[in-house]
Amino acid sequence: MSKAQSLTTEVEWDAATWARRHVEAAGQPAALVAGDGTLICSNEQARWLLKDGVLPAALRSHVVEARLVCKVQMARVVVPAKSGDETARRIDVTLVPVPVGMVLLLAKDSTLDANLVNALAASRQLFRDLALCSNDFAFETDAASHFSYASPNGLLGYSAEELHGARPRQFFGHAGVAALFSPKSAVHLQEIWTEDKEGKDACVVVTSIPIHDSEGAWCGARGVVRNVTSLRLHEQQIAQAHARDVLLQAVVTAMRAQVEPRRMMLAAADALCGATGTDFVSVRVEDPDLCVSIGRDTKSANRLACNTIYHGLINGAVELARNDQMNPLQAAERDLLDSIAPHLGIAIALARLVKGGPSVSVVGV
Repeated sequence: MSKAQSLTTEVEWDAATWARRHVEAAGQPAALVAGDGTLICSNEQARWLLKDGVLPAALRSHVVEARLVCKVQMARVVVPAKSGDETARRIDVTLVPVPVGMVLLLAKDSTLDANLVNALAASRQLFRDLALCSNDFAFETDAASHFSYASPNGLLGYSAEELHGARPRQFFGHAGVAALFSPKSAVHLQEIWTEDKEGKDACVVVTSIPIHDSEGAWCGARGVVRNVTSLRLHEQQIAQAHARDVLLQAVVTAMRAQVEPRRMMLAAADALCGATGTDFVSVRVEDPDLCVSIGRDTKSANRLACNTIYHGLINGAVELARNDQMNPLQAAERDLLDSIAPHLGIAIALARLVKGGPSVSVVGV
């Protein structure tokens, strides 16, 4: 035998021995196979990788490829469940060509990692779906108080694209509102008024919690915001309607408590003045004896007037005036005046009847 042949044989023998010993000593699934994928030897940990002592077909194809290119290859295969109480396994395999025409397989079971990644992806997708279906706005801010996440539906007219990467104070000037998006302590159902994108009043309820890193340092916050503007406006309307009914009843009661016609008109004017918070109220009737006024009239333009009607005909007029131009009479006062006018029309007709004159006369506003 020549020296070259002796060296080749020694190298081949050393490589094969090394591979077999590595299989025996490996703490992870390991196997030594021929170039066509036929099993030569394997350790105990590799038993679940084999099926009746044979490599899976997908893995055998990787063995052939590794022998052809003569380079270390990485492969990922899925081993089907062998029984009903098992699950399929994902295996990451390193294939090391051995100079003697063999391939050393070192496997790692990455099923748990894959399941965790899939569970995380499913969880994130579930969160996205819930955020998309929910009417509430979900958000997350980072350590610089920028929106790092904004749910797809946006908030108060601002889209998720507008909000993402921006600071809350760019959209909500009220410092108290902006602070709720980056709290240092938990915020639970905090209700606050702000403005929407169009500048209209908006009421939101914020629940948020701070986020801390692994060292306990504050690094942002996450939470949800519910737009309750419609609900609060509806509640205000109900409250205003109730208050109007109470004031109306007070005016009507004051009128009914009087018997003498002029006192009846004075009681109505006085009650109306108190109910509307105005500085001047006048009730005008064709009969000068029944015309009354309460308060001081500075001829301010801040005033409201309404005709009183009885049986479809105008029988008088009532006028309100507020001297403060900075506090204009609004819809609430107009609604109250319109509600009282029919009762006042009846009172005027009754006063005319008690006084002995005609019950209906026409006096325009």
